[in-house]
This record gives sequence, structure tokens and C-alpha cells, in this order.
Amino acid sequence: MDAVVAGQQARRRIRPPEPLVMAGSPSTPAAFRCPISLEVMRSPVSLPTGATYDRASIQRWLDTGPPPCPATRLPLASTDLVPNLLLRRLIHLHAATLPPSPSPGEVLSQLAAADGEPAAAEKAVRSLASKIAPEKGKRASVASAVAADLDSAVPALLSFAKGGAGADARVDAVRILATVAPELILYLTGEEREKRGKVRMAVEALAAVLSADGVCEDTKEGLIAGLVAGDLGRIVSTLISEGANGVVVLEAILTSPVPDADAKTAIADRSELFPDLVRILKDAASPAAIRCMAAAVLVRGRPARSSMVRAGAVPALALAVAAAPTAVAESALGLLVEAARCSDGKAAIGADAAEGAAAVMGRMIRVGPAGREAAVAVLWLSCCAGGGDRRMREAVASAPEAVGKLLVVMQGDCSPSTSRMAGELLRAVRMEQERKGLAAAYDSRTIHVMPY
Repeated sequence: MDAVVAGQQARRRIRPPEPLVMAGSPSTPAAFRCPISLEVMRSPVSLPTGATYDRASIQRWLDTGPPPCPATRLPLASTDLVPNLLLRRLIHLHAATLPPSPSPGEVLSQLAAADGEPAAAEKAVRSLASKIAPEKGKRASVASAVAADLDSAVPALLSFAKGGAGADARVDAVRILATVAPELILYLTGEEREKRGKVRMAVEALAAVLSADGVCEDTKEGLIAGLVAGDLGRIVSTLISEGANGVVVLEAILTSPVPDADAKTAIADRSELFPDLVRILKDAASPAAIRCMAAAVLVRGRPARSSMVRAGAVPALALAVAAAPTAVAESALGLLVEAARCSDGKAAIGADAAEGAAAVMGRMIRVGPAGREAAVAVLWLSCCAGGGDRRMREAVASAPEAVGKLLVVMQGDCSPSTSRMAGELLRAVRMEQERKGLAAAYDSRTIHVMPY
């Protein structure tokens, strides 16, 4: 009898399982939602661990490296994604029971009316993005709705893309902008080009699409093909005039496989290209301006290096090395290496040797391996190659802890050529210090580093 009573009490204490329904959305089972984005899955796929995610969300997760499964935290033996066709069918059947969704035009009206209400704006953007999924077959209707009111729809989408609540929702806003890229290109070449506000809007939207990770490469290549198919000279002039956003688009053109060599050469040979890029780098500290200069140098080689130096790029790059974020500083160091490969570049670096040496030596240990190797290459080309520049040798020898920093690079995980250049720099620095009587012993606090 006691056993029966105990069993009844135990059963009363057991809570029934909660229904698989998301709070705040009682009509949608939680199993239909991606564990990462918490949105209804458009293309459910499963990992080897058995967990199912929306394809776009899990792909972004996997692209960050070899992480564990987000839901189970188990290591992944494979990153193969297997379509979950049964779940996809269930989601579609469930969607058929819901009230009909609003048209793209109605959703755009909701987005315009949601100014200042992030939750409502995100809901509208999500709704629009769901209509351009490949399985929906309604991409044209979304593009038509946005194109019908470009002047208000594009700014609203851009505003959300820059300040939306969720990363996935911001990507969705850019994907929607990609559907009207052909119409935006017309703003750069047609009569609308005379209306500066609309041109600026179009360039900003194109830059957002071309720099977004969530937009497929085929879409980007189609956009670039549309850009180079028109009046390329006029388009390049318009892009340069729009500052940092225009340079993002120009960089995408120069680094894309779509334009042929003649088109890229025509861009790199423009006399105003490097002066404008240097101006934009100084005004906006634009990483895209550095990458665009590097792309032009890659296209044209020595003539582009000389043009870059004559445009005054060396002081601007030295400033970026000293003060910009790490990724930008590494790009600037790489471009200084290109400048130092020509005689004009060496002369420009030596003309302000104190500032250049201080910038490079000051940043040498505060960048990644590629940045350290570029820093050593800049100094070696300036101080040692072809006899070097005496002003640079003096400036490097006077830099704080110069010997110690070079020793750190030599003892680190660097390439044999970098180690050789660092060794030659070290000898040049020590000779210069001894000649001037600056130091009789190692002048650094890194005494734990064993010299060669």
C-alpha cells in the first residue's frame, strides 16, 4: 500500500513536457526555428551531431573556423550539411495553415512606418527577405516593389542594415538591396547622376552589397558586370567623388575576376586615381582606399608604384601604420613595401625618416605575423637594399628598443627571408649606434631574448 501511495505522489511531482512552441509566437513550433537565429528555417540542414539549423546561419557559424556544434557543443567529425527534407516539408505544411502574408509593397509600407521601432522594422525586413529565398520564386516581385519606390525604400533598408538589431536581419536587408542593384547602377550613369543625393544613396547601397558576406558571389559578379558594361570612365569618376563608399565599389571591381585586364588597366592608369585615393585615406582613414591602391599596384606594377608615391601616399600610409586598427595597419605596411621597391618610394620614405621609422618600429610588435614581416621588409628595403638610405639607418638606430624588437622578430615564427633581413638590419643598426656612440650594449629591456 505504501508503495502505491509513493508511486502516485511521484507521478504528481513529474511535470508534463512543455509544448514545442516559442514564447511570443504561439503558432510556430520551436522545432521549426533555427537554434542560432531563432527564426523559422528556410532551408533546414543537419550536422553529423543530429542538430538541425537554417543553412545560412550554420554556414556563417562554420565559416568562422572549426567550431563545435552550436547546440550540442560536440566536436564535428565533418562539416557536411545534409538537407532535412522532412522538416522542410513540415515547415511548408505549417506555413500553408497560416494567414496569407502581406505583399512586398505592403511590407515596405510597414518598414517605412516602423521608423524608430526596431522590432517592427526587423519583422518587416525578415518578411521581405523570406520572399526572395530561392524556393519562394518571388524574387522578382520583391525587386519590383523596392524598385517602384527606390527613393524611400533604399534609405530605409540602408538605415536598418547599419543599425538593425540582429546580424542576420542586417544581412537580410543587404540581400534585399541586391535585388535592385541594376536600378541602382543606372543612378551612376543616367540622368539621375546629376542628383547628388540619389547618387550617394546608390553608391552606399552598392558598397553594402559588395562588401557583405551574406550576398552570394554570383550576385556580386553580376553587379560588377553591370558596372563595367557601361561608361566605365564616368562610373569610376562618380565612385571616386563619393569617397569611402565609392572606393569600396572600386576595390571590388579591381579585385574581381569579371573585368578583363584592359578594363582594370584603364582604371589603374587614370591620372587622378592615386591623388583621390590618398585624399580619401587622409580624410576618412578608409581601409578600402589602401586595398584599392594595393589592387591598382597589382594590376600595373612599377608605373602604379611611382604614381602612388608621387601622389603623396607614403606620409598617409605612415600615419595609418602608427594610428589605425591592426588590420588597416598591416595593409598599410604591405603597401609601404611596394613603395619601397622603387627609387621614388625610398626617397619619399627617407625624406621623413624619423616619422616613418618611428611608425614602423612602433608598430612592428603590435601586428600579426604578416604585419611583422612587412615591417621588416620596409625597413630592410629602406636601410640596406642597394646601399640603403643613411637617413633611415640613423632614424631606425635612434628608435626606442630597436635592437630588442628586431631580435624578437628573428626569434619568432618568421620566414627565413625575413629572419635574414632582420639580421642584416640588426647589424646595420648596431654599426650606426656604435658610430654615433649611442649604445655600447643592447639598448633594450628584452634581455631575455638570446641574440644570434
